[in-house]
Amino acid sequence: MEAGFSSLIVMIACLIGLLVMIMKFKIHPVFTLIIVAIFGAIGFGFPLEEVFTLVTGGFGSTIGSIGIVIILGTTIGVILEDTGGALVLANTILKFVGKRHSKLAMALSGYLVSIPVFSDSAIVIMSPVARALSARSGLPLVALLGALNGGILATHTMVPPTPGPLAAAGTLGADLGFLIVLGLISSAAYTYVATLWCGSKYMTNKYPGLAKVANVETAIGDDYTLSSPDGKPLPSALLAFGSILVPVILICVNSFAAMFLDSASEALRYLTFIGDPVFALFMGVLIALIMGKDRFSKVQCNKWFNNAVDRSGFIILATGAAGAFGGVLKASGVGTYLGNLITQTPLPEVFVPFLVSLLLSVSNGSATVSLLTGSAIILPLMPSLGLSPVIATLAIAAGSSFFYHANGSHFWVVLKCNDDIPINEGYEVVSVPTALGSVAAMIVVWIMSIFIHI
Repeated sequence: MEAGFSSLIVMIACLIGLLVMIMKFKIHPVFTLIIVAIFGAIGFGFPLEEVFTLVTGGFGSTIGSIGIVIILGTTIGVILEDTGGALVLANTILKFVGKRHSKLAMALSGYLVSIPVFSDSAIVIMSPVARALSARSGLPLVALLGALNGGILATHTMVPPTPGPLAAAGTLGADLGFLIVLGLISSAAYTYVATLWCGSKYMTNKYPGLAKVANVETAIGDDYTLSSPDGKPLPSALLAFGSILVPVILICVNSFAAMFLDSASEALRYLTFIGDPVFALFMGVLIALIMGKDRFSKVQCNKWFNNAVDRSGFIILATGAAGAFGGVLKASGVGTYLGNLITQTPLPEVFVPFLVSLLLSVSNGSATVSLLTGSAIILPLMPSLGLSPVIATLAIAAGSSFFYHANGSHFWVVLKCNDDIPINEGYEVVSVPTALGSVAAMIVVWIMSIFIHI
């Protein structure tokens, strides 16, 4: 669809309406997102007979890509909490790094896990650890969750083999090895700044609450002695970590195998199967069940599964509703329109791809879409910009997760996987640090552009 200035007005009106309905009138986010998606589609000028097809298509495609992953990841979290596995995880990390370095541990975990693992999956997998660590260390959840999310989004957007930067590199002809090395550097700046914000006195004083995790008590001083809440043996640290690390490793193997094996390779077929997030997380569920063998019974197993379905239901619905709204924005072409406007401004060359991607991100809520669309817009401009393909790709990547907010599924996954964080707090835990991290990464890319011309 061809977008124009009127499309920009409609998008702004949609975003304002979204915030007012949720924050002022306290309308449920799922209903709000669907209402805004419907009226937005009408406002953008889509034929009436296509409006609901567009909305339901965005809803369904989003759930189709992440729904099962959320259910399985939530199941692992439920079992970890109920068996004391989350307590063992948090306690082991605390003993290793100490309370002072808990934020660093979460930031590095997100930074490393999200290189091969999609951001939504990484949040689902790692949120139980952040919550348990908050409860055990006595540190506010916002500090640990913000550090985790900053690390996740930094490498998710800037370091291949994540699909977005990989595809953008292919479009612009960027050298992959060079991109990975420089992407790790610029994403480290993103992670650092996002972690600083979420762990600041302003944030921890404003949101001092600890995570609510069953069977996890705050450690006193440096005493990390554990006692089982129900008298049964606590699970082993090996199995507790295995329930999270095995899925991550399987997904990693799949991602890196695709880079080095021929597409017709028989081995790649099997690695693609076992490294699919659904299979990988299913293996995590099995390990979690083995971890809980001392409590295992048919009745207990059903309780875990029922609890997981109850918890994940709203997460899936909110994610799907955000996908409906995001799908409408994507189909409207407003992001491309904004990008084309930016390319006509007299800015330093390296900031053109950054701002194109930034506007795409704010308007459609998907880093991957921003990377794909942004690289397509910038490709014909490369001769006049005179940028290295690697620098152009990194500039697009830096802007692709700027100010993640309510039109993105990732925003809702973070909030609903973590004690149902209120939306106003979510903006300060997700949106502000992603904006700050994005700018920090771009500053590093700008400095790189001065010295790098290949």
